[in-house]
Amino acid sequence: MPIADAVRQWWREQSLLRAFEALDRTTVVELARDNFIPEADFRRLASRSRTESALLRRLLQRVGIDPDALARNQAGVMRDMTVVCAGCLMVQRCRRDLDRHEGPLPHGRYCPNAETIEALHQGSKPAS
Repeated sequence: MPIADAVRQWWREQSLLRAFEALDRTTVVELARDNFIPEADFRRLASRSRTESALLRRLLQRVGIDPDALARNQAGVMRDMTVVCAGCLMVQRCRRDLDRHEGPLPHGRYCPNAETIEALHQGSKPAS
C-alpha cells in the first residue's frame, strides 16, 4: 500500500474513533446492548484498526470457512469470535502468519479462536 493511502486510511480510522469517543455513555451502552456485546468488548472492537479487524475474516477464509456465510448462519458464533479476536494480544504474529502464502497456519498454537475454528472446519466436512 502506498504511504499516501496508508496515511489516508489511518486518518479515516482516527476520525471514526474520535466520532465514537464523542458518543455519550448512554449511547455506547445502548449500542453494545443492541449488539449483544458487553460494553468493554464493544469499546475494544471500536478501537481496532480496519486491518486488525480483517484478520479473523482472512484466517477463516484461509482455512476454508466462508466468513459471510458464518455471519449469516451462525451470527452469534461470528460475533463471539470477533470479540475474542479483538482481545487477542497476538495480532502481529497472526498478521505475519497470514501474510505467508505457503503451508499450513500455526494459529492453533496461539489463536484463542483455534478450537472454535477447528470445530467449524470439522462441521463443514461431509460425514464419512
